[in-house]
Amino acid sequence: MIRVLLLVLLAVAGCSAAPAEAPAGPLVLRLSVDEASPRRVEAVRGQAVELTVTSREPVEVHVHGFDVLGRAEDGKPAELRFTADRTGTFDVEAHPDTLLVQLVVR
Repeated sequence: MIRVLLLVLLAVAGCSAAPAEAPAGPLVLRLSVDEASPRRVEAVRGQAVELTVTSREPVEVHVHGFDVLGRAEDGKPAELRFTADRTGTFDVEAHPDTLLVQLVVR
């Protein structure tokens, strides 16, 4: 009987754990196809993400997993805004073949 009571108390304590902290503000990234970028950046689930991507040549910018698209060209950066509403690791690419950063959402 005591074991059952302890298991119930442990289960209730686990269910009442505090929710994850809300993000303090948006994750703002300024990336360039023409310069090295950070390899990985982290965001919190539910956090707003603001990406600005510059390029001397015309490129399509894509955030995998969120299906966010933009186009950058000389003098006109791509500006992408979205909410990181799922967890995982997502590539941000300038197509056809440039990995700009990996976005890790926890």
